[in-house]
Formats: sequence, C-alpha cells, structure tokens
Amino acid sequence: MLMFLLTACGYHLRGAIELPEALQKIYVRGASAELSNAIAVTFRSASGELVATAAEAGMILNVINEDYQRRTISIDSSGYSNEHDLVYRLTFDLLDNQGAVLISAQTIEVSKSYFNTQSSDTVLSKGNEEAVLRKELYSQAVRSVIDRARAKLKKTLP
Repeated sequence: MLMFLLTACGYHLRGAIELPEALQKIYVRGASAELSNAIAVTFRSASGELVATAAEAGMILNVINEDYQRRTISIDSSGYSNEHDLVYRLTFDLLDNQGAVLISAQTIEVSKSYFNTQSSDTVLSKGNEEAVLRKELYSQAVRSVIDRARAKLKKTLP
C-alpha cells in the first residue's frame, strides 16, 4: 500500500529516468563496448530497450567519437602520482527513426577526480576505484544524451 501511495504522488527512486515514447527503443551505431553496456543498463532500468537494428528503433544514436583520458593532477615528494583526473568525451548525432537529424554533432564531456596514494597494499583497490569511476562516467554521459534528446523532443512536439 505504501509503495502505491508513493508512486501515486510522483515519487521516483533516485536515479530513475522516464523515457519519452520516441526514446523507448534506441539503436546505437559506432559505440564502444563500455558505452553500449552503459546504454543497455540505463535503458533497462528505465523500461527502455536497446534494439539490434535501426528499423526497430524510435531513435538512433550515432556515435561520432569517444575519447577517454586519465591525467595526473598531482605527484608526491617521491615522484609517484597522487591524484588523477578521468575525462570522457562523447561526440554524437541523434537521428529519428526515419534517419532525419534531430541533434547534430554535440559533445558531452564528463570528468571525475580521485586521490591515488601509491603503496603496495592499495594498488588493487585503487585500480578497482578507477574502474568504478569509469563506469560512472559512461553512465553520466548516457544520462546527458537522454536529457538532450528529451529537451529536443519537447521542442519539436506540439
């Protein structure tokens, strides 16, 4: 009963995404495996679907370029890197199911910094931390694509 009342009042779980009808099924062209995985996870959690062909899709995400960088921000007194900046850039076009361009050549850049003290007992945990942060960057980029698509659809629909 409590869940029914919470959903009736407009409450949504943190991070929940509502997809417009045109975004319910999306086809992705030219994406890396990591980006494709982030898209699939995000769309599944939003009751959307990543489809196998452009003909099945309501919208087509055409990935023009992806770039992932790891930069050292600071080093300690012995010359080991202490802090890193992870940067992910995604350049894409968004097409409707007829192939008409809705959003042309936009770039999304997301970044995260993390502290990485170098010692023999923290090497594994710091590598895992970077992998988790990298997944978050991809998820954040996917959410930005969805937000831009939603905004464009709002402008084009009467």
